[in-house]
Amino acid sequence: MAQTGRVVSLKIVADRLMQNPVLKDLTWEFIVDKAVEVMSLLDAPALYISKEDNIKIVNHKGKLPTDVMHVNQVFKVGSVLTGTASSTGLDNNYSTSAATSSTSTSSNSGYTLIPLRTGTDTLHDHYGKFKSASTGSTGGQTYSLNSNNIFTNFESGTVVIVYKAIATDEECYPLVTNNASLLRCIESYIKYRWFDILNDMDQISDRKFNKAEVDYCANVAQADANLKLPSDDEMETLVNQITQLIPSRTQFQDRFAFLGAQEHLRIH
Repeated sequence: MAQTGRVVSLKIVADRLMQNPVLKDLTWEFIVDKAVEVMSLLDAPALYISKEDNIKIVNHKGKLPTDVMHVNQVFKVGSVLTGTASSTGLDNNYSTSAATSSTSTSSNSGYTLIPLRTGTDTLHDHYGKFKSASTGSTGGQTYSLNSNNIFTNFESGTVVIVYKAIATDEECYPLVTNNASLLRCIESYIKYRWFDILNDMDQISDRKFNKAEVDYCANVAQADANLKLPSDDEMETLVNQITQLIPSRTQFQDRFAFLGAQEHLRIH
């Protein structure tokens, strides 16, 4: 799918559903809940927006944002002069795009971003209780996610988390990608789940419920294929990745910025 970056209000789906007299008793809470549920089931990258947040680490632990769906990468905020974690965090003018690479610095902020890899230590989530077990900087900086928290192998500092989230409006209601297949999929899923309730109460026939189920199965398959089909630009990036003769070993440190760049070989 060609990513346009456009999102629309979930109220469009609600208005379509309310046109059916059988669905007149639908509540807004039910619509939002089932819409988020089917979007999570589809789990296509095009459904989410990219966000970043700064998290204060105290005693090897920090609180994750409430809207995290997928974590792209985590960085430790280090001092330019010492290379250690800053005790004050980021200033108000800081932007993660200020640096040209993860180990570069911003002339305005005076900070550097150090990428963290996933921790593999079985005690990684418990360094706060077993401080002597912490690996420190040995083997690199690491993090893990558990129970709405982020755990690090350094005791204190600030991390920047780049993650995917569902877009919301000013009232915190979901915004969905402006894609006809997706909107029809959400609409049919909500109808199917509501008809399931009505069928259990013997208010609609099995025939009507089965039709709603078939409609949902067809629409979710179409939406899944449509959302995950790469655009021409995305295909170019993908082809460049899989046709590289000399794989790069520095993509992680470079925030994967050059992962889809075309390879240029010099033959002497």
